[in-house]
Amino acid sequence: MNNVYIADIRSITPRSYSAKYIADKMYPSHLYGDKLNILAKKLAEKIGVERRASVIDYELYPEITLANPDDHPKVWGTRIINELTENINKDDIGFLTLSYNVSYHKDILPSLASQIAIDAQLTKLDGNDEVAYYGCASSIYSLDQAVEYCKKYERPAIVFSFDQCTTKSLQLDKNDLDFKKMLVTNLLFTDGGVGMLIIPEKMRSLFQKPLLKIMNIKKKYIPGDLIAMKNGKLLISSNLKDIVPKLVSNELVKPFLRENQLNIEDLSEWSVHQGGTEVLKQFCDNECLGLSDKQIMRSLDLFRKRGNTSSASCLLVLESFFSDRNSTRSSNCTGIMLGFGAGYYFGILLYKWDSGT
Repeated sequence: MNNVYIADIRSITPRSYSAKYIADKMYPSHLYGDKLNILAKKLAEKIGVERRASVIDYELYPEITLANPDDHPKVWGTRIINELTENINKDDIGFLTLSYNVSYHKDILPSLASQIAIDAQLTKLDGNDEVAYYGCASSIYSLDQAVEYCKKYERPAIVFSFDQCTTKSLQLDKNDLDFKKMLVTNLLFTDGGVGMLIIPEKMRSLFQKPLLKIMNIKKKYIPGDLIAMKNGKLLISSNLKDIVPKLVSNELVKPFLRENQLNIEDLSEWSVHQGGTEVLKQFCDNECLGLSDKQIMRSLDLFRKRGNTSSASCLLVLESFFSDRNSTRSSNCTGIMLGFGAGYYFGILLYKWDSGT
């Protein structure tokens, strides 16, 4: 099989606000009372997210309106594609795949992927696809599509994964039995997107810098409802942190490592979906994976700085490693990207750094 590489990664982030500011705007005293307003702001601090990126105009909330028209998903996708194709011909791109869970996008026909392709002038595509509502692992499902296309046709592909989760923030009824769960959910998620350029072996020489060589991808699906929609409300069970990390580890990660003859200590980079501080820390438990604090450090740091960006989150961690690349990085440097979420859909990527020499 032809080798396939991640040649470039670009992210896009809307305006960010302090988590307490958004909590105050979502649960104002004049609608919910001082007691709940204070509770929401304390919860925002306790969750551990310092700043939340959002496309919403909070001066008009609860009306859901974009603060900046440039934050429309179609504009994001077009911008990402333009950045990813600065050094290659757009006519070379053969495939575009999107993944997302929640979007401000309202005009559904033709597909969002088609609209982005038209605006970005990708006129020579063999096709496009959308992986919608597959949870926080959906970006790996899109990536798998792009890699398979790239191997088969030896043409580059683009992956664009984004979420605009804050557009689903709801006005809550204090008498709703799910009120407390919704309160936490509405303070957890943030907005953002990540695009990746996937290239075949024959284009490797065009990039005189270390790239990520994709070694293997595996997906796993296990039915589960600890993350579920109920009457339009996204509800996350408090048991999730105790159950999902162990499922991910035992059903996906450990078998995957055995198949690839790897041990935890062989992997120097971990890009784990930053679902939350308590979720991430479970992966350090010996009954789970036994990762070190250092191995989850980037995910924890990005959760603190950015919150949970759903389908784009593990890509944001991977981008942080990609941005740190240098010409002396060893081709033996190996890493894992891990996504997991509602459904439950899980996905894992194994890569090695390739210096191009």
